[in-house]
Amino acid sequence: MVQGVKHVIFVKNFLIYPISKLFPIAIIFFFLVPKTHAQEENDYEEKLPLVHKNDSSGLVEINVKNLKFTPFLAPAVSPEVGVMLVGGGLVSFKIDKNSKILQRSSIPFSFGYSTNGSSNFNVRPSLFFKNDKNRVSGDIWMKDMPDNYWGVGYQSARSPSKPDSTTSYRRNWWQLYLKYVYQFKNNFFAGILFDYNQTKATDLSLAMREDEHIRKFGTFIRNWSAGLLLQYDTRDLTINAYKGMFVEMSSNFYLSEGLQKQNYQIVIIDYRQYLKIVRPGRTLAWQVKTRIANDDVPWTEMSQLGTPFDLRGYRWGRYRDKDMVFGIVEYRHMFMRKTPRKDGNMMSRFGLVTWLATGSVANNFTELTNWLPNAGVGLRFEVQKRMNARFDFGIGDDTAAFYISFNEAF
Repeated sequence: MVQGVKHVIFVKNFLIYPISKLFPIAIIFFFLVPKTHAQEENDYEEKLPLVHKNDSSGLVEINVKNLKFTPFLAPAVSPEVGVMLVGGGLVSFKIDKNSKILQRSSIPFSFGYSTNGSSNFNVRPSLFFKNDKNRVSGDIWMKDMPDNYWGVGYQSARSPSKPDSTTSYRRNWWQLYLKYVYQFKNNFFAGILFDYNQTKATDLSLAMREDEHIRKFGTFIRNWSAGLLLQYDTRDLTINAYKGMFVEMSSNFYLSEGLQKQNYQIVIIDYRQYLKIVRPGRTLAWQVKTRIANDDVPWTEMSQLGTPFDLRGYRWGRYRDKDMVFGIVEYRHMFMRKTPRKDGNMMSRFGLVTWLATGSVANNFTELTNWLPNAGVGLRFEVQKRMNARFDFGIGDDTAAFYISFNEAF
């Protein structure tokens, strides 16, 4: 499992990683990342749609001074949980309501219970402070569900093609993932991140009990980490960009506690670009992201494809290995109204998206040769200004899934 390292980069203790793995990433980003100009301050305020709660398509919305809350209740379907009844809401507010450049903070959350006995809870806060000099974001998860484990590697995931008694187990999973960044120069941010997660696996199939990775790390695993990150961000609005670029590089150092204690490192590079097509509300967006693990990584913390934020349509956790990369191209289209709103705006609350994507997992970045196809369509409904409920249907190689969530996948 542990690869020999011949050359190592040291950059003030921030990033420690083999040159041989970083070189292919540098090539990808050299060709994909175009040059951009600095962010035009407040440019999006001039032409973008304004949500008026008295509009003909108005929602139930609770307003308390500077706080807005929009609840929802809807069914969802995914390969992991079957049919689920999902409830939740979107809370938004502006910490300094007098600031013209500060974005509204948002806290979307959801909870659900499904026909196969799964329950989950998710909160994804995005908070903005002091004229956007300070940002806090996070991802909080709780899942208790029947799940499936194919093993580590692309070939392991190919057979069986559907979950069966050889892959089944029950998973209880918690995660608290937080980021804090400070804007030290226009569009440039630096910060720290923290991750705590734990997995308890029970009712393991015979094949799982004999798996080398599970025998090594066990069925109850806790992981603690701290890390550093750098960001370059020219997006006009972080939660639903119409234009701009976002690049993030992070290095996270973990201590794992299972049958044995193990240290390992995760390096993530995330590049996103947004291009306005003629008018606001018509956006071509693309993302390339890689997650690379160094040293011995528990089976629960391998890089995985199939989340609601990458290859939508695949079963979350089926494809896992130390290294992962995926790319997505997505077109987003908000419709125009035949008659204006009361504020004179002609943009509808409804929109459509469509995407094409591909991704791969492997034990080493140079072995990423098996690419999974992915495509999908989605419906958007604006519940608050520039904050959408999303309904996505994705398909892949012998799989499909339907998702309901708030805000865009990236």
